[in-house]
Amino acid sequence: MQTISYSFYKNAKKMTDISCTPQFIQFKDTLTGYGNNLDSKNNSKIILFFGGSNYIAYNSVGKYSSKFNYPFISVDYYGTQDSSGKLNLKTMKQSAEDLYEWARNRYPDSEIIVIGHSYGAGIATYLASVRECHSLVIAAGYRDISDLYNKIIPIFWGPLKVFISNNIRTSEYAENVECPVYIIGSAGDKILSSSLQEKLSCSFKNVKIKIFDDIAHEDYFRSDNVINFINQVIG
Repeated sequence: MQTISYSFYKNAKKMTDISCTPQFIQFKDTLTGYGNNLDSKNNSKIILFFGGSNYIAYNSVGKYSSKFNYPFISVDYYGTQDSSGKLNLKTMKQSAEDLYEWARNRYPDSEIIVIGHSYGAGIATYLASVRECHSLVIAAGYRDISDLYNKIIPIFWGPLKVFISNNIRTSEYAENVECPVYIIGSAGDKILSSSLQEKLSCSFKNVKIKIFDDIAHEDYFRSDNVINFINQVIG
């Protein structure tokens, strides 16, 4: 399962139906990603985005960044796309931390908004648990990666979770998140259900949850209602 999930980032192709041309960023010698609105004067806030399956940095920025008025930045984890190294949980966490440090150095006075969707929700939560963030927005999150894997092969229950290597334990990271958290779910999400979002919300200290009626798992950031909600809560 890990090999399959990692392949979504390693082997994903750049989408052509994008709304902007993402700007390539070299965060470190071996870590890259993309951004948009990088030189915007409206940089009181910046968005660090962690996408779900197939939403490598180029695709996340190309598809979604134009919906927000702030600098919008996404990283390709070590070992994926143009970032070298080996992909595992440790390097995914390090990718997020290195992205944060680059963003903080470039925008020293900006408030950092972290957004995570689906698979990316776990690493987004991890980052918010170890770095100072203005707010964390989760769309279709999970308590740990078994919630996602069990939708593909429903065998990772109870003691069998030990067979998941590099488990992304969102609910554990959540305990150390101090910033306001906004969890978005949908009754139309057949992958990570609205009831699961309710359960995940119990792990956070300062959380608000918003459930929409008819948004499919892949469509959160295509929904004007979702974008309007996010823009409202991040200010």
